Amino acid sequence: MPVMRFDSVSLPSARVDADGFLHDQPILTRTGVFTYRNPDGTVRREYRPPEEVFRADSLASYKGKPITIRHPPEGEVTQKNARKVSVGTVISEGRQDGEDVRADIVIHDPPAMGSNRELSLGYRLNVDAIPGVAPDGQAYEYVQRDIMVNHVAVVPAARAGRGARLNLDGDEVFDNEEEKPMLKIRLDGIEYDAAPEVVNFLSKETKRADEAEGQATLIKRNLDSVTAERDGLKSKVDAHSAELEKLRKDSADAVATAVKTRVELLSTATGFRIDKADEMTDQEIKIAVIKAVRGDSFDEKGKSDAYLDAAFDLSKADKRNDAMVDQRKKANPLPDAQRTDAKELSSEERRQKMIEDQKNAYKGGK
Repeated sequence: MPVMRFDSVSLPSARVDADGFLHDQPILTRTGVFTYRNPDGTVRREYRPPEEVFRADSLASYKGKPITIRHPPEGEVTQKNARKVSVGTVISEGRQDGEDVRADIVIHDPPAMGSNRELSLGYRLNVDAIPGVAPDGQAYEYVQRDIMVNHVAVVPAARAGRGARLNLDGDEVFDNEEEKPMLKIRLDGIEYDAAPEVVNFLSKETKRADEAEGQATLIKRNLDSVTAERDGLKSKVDAHSAELEKLRKDSADAVATAVKTRVELLSTATGFRIDKADEMTDQEIKIAVIKAVRGDSFDEKGKSDAYLDAAFDLSKADKRNDAMVDQRKKANPLPDAQRTDAKELSSEERRQKMIEDQKNAYKGGK
């Protein structure tokens, strides 16, 4: 399952060109074991092997990726937020430098960095639960795979290039526990310690809820206005009583038709011995009937409603035909060579014959 990681390294000395752009060739990440905190407070260690860190397509993914001030609230940089959050670009592919990865970067708006002097890599990856021991002797429980860069963030220098930043999947690095910034947040009257990213997310959600409540209030006002207008037009509505009566009748007819259809489906399900049909939707009953005839290998995914309806009708017809064959056999207990229904086909044989006929249709029915 793809997840997201934020790894941090320090920003070394850089140069500023004549246009005020900042250029550098910093280390962006490294191989080795990274330690993460699980949601329940336990820890796990993930190994980034050289063959994954220095894989060609992973190194190629650095080029052209945006540089941001802090990681964006959304976690990832996409075409929807790139213009708003980008202050620079990674202008080369990543390249191996011992156990590290370097790349050329340019920051177009250096003043926006403020006191931030550390680079934090945001990337997607997959994690394999394969324990082992790294070449440096550190034990690990997981291996990072398929590392693909999304963005590089300029973050506070207080992290001093240690380990990785907060994970989008809820995990948090604690290489330097005492330096990890935590904020207070109150939920349902209880105060918790939370990372700034969590507080930011909850603040956004609270704001969104407040906006939704305001929108609901506005909708209610509009509804009250419409209701008042409706009451004022009641006399005109009464003049159209005949039309309203027709609408009521049409609605009643639609309900009756739906009830009749449901009753017929439940009856069909009983005939096919479908369990718990009363808990199924109409479409689920039809699929169950089809599978009762064709077997569980029938795959309804991607099939249109028209296709399923036709297959359902065909399944019912197959069952009726099979029942007629059984009745003829009972009424005409003659040897196979003399029975009038000796050439009757089963529902499965008829279905196979129909498929063969369709395949041979282009041959002119031969």
